Amino acid sequence: MADPAPLRVAVAGGSIGGLCAGIALRGAGAVVDIFERHVGAVETRGAGIVVQPELTSLLHRHDALPLPTTSCRIRRYLEPDDGDGRVQAMPQQFTSWEAIYLTLRAAFPEAHYHTGASIQGFETIGSVLRADIAGRGALQTDLLVCADGAQSEIRRRLLPNVTAHYAGYIAWRGTLDEAVAPAGLAAFFDDAFTFSEARAGGHILVYLIPGANADVSPGRRRLNWVWYTHADDDALNRLLTDRDGRRHHNSLPQGSAAEAVVSALRDTARREVHPKLAELVAATPDPFIQTIVDVVVPQTVFGRACLLGDAAFVVRPHTAAAAAKAAGEAAGLADAIRSLRADVDAALANWQQGQLRSGRELTRCGVALGNRWAAPAGPI
Repeated sequence: MADPAPLRVAVAGGSIGGLCAGIALRGAGAVVDIFERHVGAVETRGAGIVVQPELTSLLHRHDALPLPTTSCRIRRYLEPDDGDGRVQAMPQQFTSWEAIYLTLRAAFPEAHYHTGASIQGFETIGSVLRADIAGRGALQTDLLVCADGAQSEIRRRLLPNVTAHYAGYIAWRGTLDEAVAPAGLAAFFDDAFTFSEARAGGHILVYLIPGANADVSPGRRRLNWVWYTHADDDALNRLLTDRDGRRHHNSLPQGSAAEAVVSALRDTARREVHPKLAELVAATPDPFIQTIVDVVVPQTVFGRACLLGDAAFVVRPHTAAAAAKAAGEAAGLADAIRSLRADVDAALANWQQGQLRSGRELTRCGVALGNRWAAPAGPI
């Protein structure tokens, strides 16, 4: 029998999840086009990410360029008062959103990556899916992978009753270029994954990541920190109102925080955390806010469309699993398609079972870690 024609795949979303899906499915023999709604290059972000094997395995399996990473040999626990803290041997690697994105983009053909193109609607007719793409008309494809992120518009259309559950706390995040850090600050945090509890509860963590353009050269890296702190509804409303008076929904982008809010954050750091951490917070320009939420979905496959990455489950950052989850789901989808190419619907059903199981497990893990480490007593 003749080999079946290559599977035609459209991917909605050209960030990390969409690129992982595109690369993995191309490796399984599919013809893949990625549609990213933003015009031009996707805005890169410098936030740090702990490297997990699901991501490095996908990159290695598909002959991508090496992922730029930093590393440490120890994990250190500081007390708020002062001192060098307690240490234990625990080698780890770190990277950044920007480094992952640039590495994935280099591994996917430019001719099949389309910007300024969003999926407006779609319907499955038999074994074919018809998608309407803004400004480009209708497209017929065998599979639509919806990887349009944590604020997925497609998920809202498919599952209107699924909403994000606010966990009761936020993450303040910031990065500081090593080259402009106060004297001795980068050296203090170098070669360590550093944690400290705050006096009033919650905790802050620090590690070094690649700098601009994923540069890992000493002197060109960035200090990356995350501080988890409680915020009730009133505090959240104040924190997510930007310097122009606009209320943001789920996060506050870099450079948007009101000056009074940032000033209060720095004052709180001087009272609450180790002096070196307070110094880092004070030196960081434009810290930003990530609201911690859980999103749990009852299904991820809808005919010939599926949800992948943060468009499906949104898990808490304590799991260090968002990028790894997207890579693992993409690899699993490609393997399912490869093994059951003659029955795509059966392949999707099998893949969905594993995705739902792992998504629920990661959600439970994130909630448990949040209850343990990030349930502080009062807001910043």
